[in-house]
Amino acid sequence: MIEEQLRETFERHETLAPPSAPLREAIDRAVVRRRRHRLTRRLTGAAAALIAAASLPFALNTTAALPEIENTMLPGAAPPVDRPLTVAVLGVDDDGGRSYRADTVLVVHVPAGSHTAYLVSLPRDLLVEIPDRGRARLGETFYFGSQRKGQAPDLPAGADLTARTITATTGVPVDATVTVRFSGLRAVTDALGGVQICLDRPVPARRGDRVYPAGCQRLDGRSMLDLLRQRRLPHGVYDRDANGRAFVRGLLSSSVSDPIQLARVVRAATDGISVAGAEVTTPQLLRVATEIDTVTAVDIGSDFRGVTIDNVEYERLDPARSTPVFVAIKENRLTDWVAANPRAVRDGT
Repeated sequence: MIEEQLRETFERHETLAPPSAPLREAIDRAVVRRRRHRLTRRLTGAAAALIAAASLPFALNTTAALPEIENTMLPGAAPPVDRPLTVAVLGVDDDGGRSYRADTVLVVHVPAGSHTAYLVSLPRDLLVEIPDRGRARLGETFYFGSQRKGQAPDLPAGADLTARTITATTGVPVDATVTVRFSGLRAVTDALGGVQICLDRPVPARRGDRVYPAGCQRLDGRSMLDLLRQRRLPHGVYDRDANGRAFVRGLLSSSVSDPIQLARVVRAATDGISVAGAEVTTPQLLRVATEIDTVTAVDIGSDFRGVTIDNVEYERLDPARSTPVFVAIKENRLTDWVAANPRAVRDGT
């Protein structure tokens, strides 16, 4: 009797029940929002920069909530990278937008299945053989690749030639490039609320009496750009390379705390950072970046050997110190190599 009454009651009110399809859509939207907020909490500064470089199809306002991110752009939606990943990070400066040269060249290597990013700095004055061109300094490679007569510089072409030159010089395949224009660093740094940089030694400002002390400090965009462009340093290009390496390390270690800050970083980085790579997709690169929890700088020799050819000064790597690192990267055993050679790890930059 009770069962029949219940059945009649349900049948009588069945037409009043809302359709299930909108409810399912609402649940799906909630899941995406939850993933989005979880992503926001986990994003590092480098990962946020990658989102900007991916040119997501939305316009941002500084006071707007974080836009809906397509599910395909979420790190969890990208297939995992089940092999070693090597990225060339290029810090390029310009002479008013007419030409670009790479002032900072970093090889960032993430071993397969690792949560550690290893940084290897290459001197910009390194003697290299550019494919199909000949002898030059490593920092000039970007210029030769990007310069177009009567046209604006082709930055992706400059990054591609630099990556191919790195591979020809070190034997290490480069899966992707991240090009960071110094002119855009100020906005990116400010959007992150500053970037913490750790210096081995004091660095004087380019103008005025200010000195950036040795040790760790958080700098805003204006100060960071001033420090990175300082050329009058005790050890010249070596110190400048170390400062650029310290900035990238600080950027990788930065975090984005809320949706509004992420929107600001995306907006600032769109014009300052670009990503390219045929061997890995941008969502995959983003997924790897969000999973990095340790950044380790590997020293391949600070006392680079100078050589003069046709009145041009170059730097050469010490094969005894650099070759084992490059071989370990190629063979995906850099983690074991670093553990067996702790003196090669830079504590600061």
